[in-house]
Amino acid sequence: MMAVGMVKSRKLAGAPGLVFRWGASKTPLLPKLLGMMLMAAVFAFLITSVRIRVTALEKSSPRKASVIYLRDDTEGRALTLRAREGGPFPSRFEPAQWEGMDALESAALDAVRFQPQPYVPALADLPAENLVQPLELAAKGRSFFPKRSPAAGPAPELAKLKLAPALYPLSGISAATLPEALPPFEAAVVGAMSSASWRFLVRLNPDGGVAECVSLEKGGEAGTPELEAWLHKIQFKPELEKPFRWIAVGIGFTNQPVADGPNAR
Repeated sequence: MMAVGMVKSRKLAGAPGLVFRWGASKTPLLPKLLGMMLMAAVFAFLITSVRIRVTALEKSSPRKASVIYLRDDTEGRALTLRAREGGPFPSRFEPAQWEGMDALESAALDAVRFQPQPYVPALADLPAENLVQPLELAAKGRSFFPKRSPAAGPAPELAKLKLAPALYPLSGISAATLPEALPPFEAAVVGAMSSASWRFLVRLNPDGGVAECVSLEKGGEAGTPELEAWLHKIQFKPELEKPFRWIAVGIGFTNQPVADGPNAR
């Protein structure tokens, strides 16, 4: 068996029960205040009396440059070329600035340009006979009149021409489908009627007859009733699949020959 002994700690006589003093210290406050005031006084003295002088370093080489102005003349261009060649940066050769570049470019373009052979017309001999008739000159003191050439055809007889209305298409009908035979216009044609521009809106029946016509000119024009009555007599091309259709036609007056007969006017 092994004996188990107990270790007993020795305590000094009159020693406290704790190793460290964990309680509040009983140091007086006045020495602390004096220490703080002394440190504040020393700090204020150092701040107000100590000066640190900072001076900038002087540059060894001043910043300056020289400018030389050269005029655009022979001397100026020579100095400019000398400065470029003798400067620290070598000048670069620019082909576009070379004086002989234009002549070289023109020669290159002429070499590749298509040049056709020059056209030389062939000369032909003139006919031996003289086709120009000599002019007949009148003798001194004698009147001379040129010969009058005969007319190409018979002259129209103005007495047998009469102003008559004629149709031309405007809308809904073509010139090929206009009727070739027009009824005679019985009314007298005056200057105001023949010089006006007539336009009519016509409604046609399936058999091609005129059911209704309306003048598109100003109301009350002289000759409107006569032209409306003449339009009602015209027979257009029939279209049986359409019950009614609208067309627009114009009327102009032209000189037309008068037919011979008992009803000729």
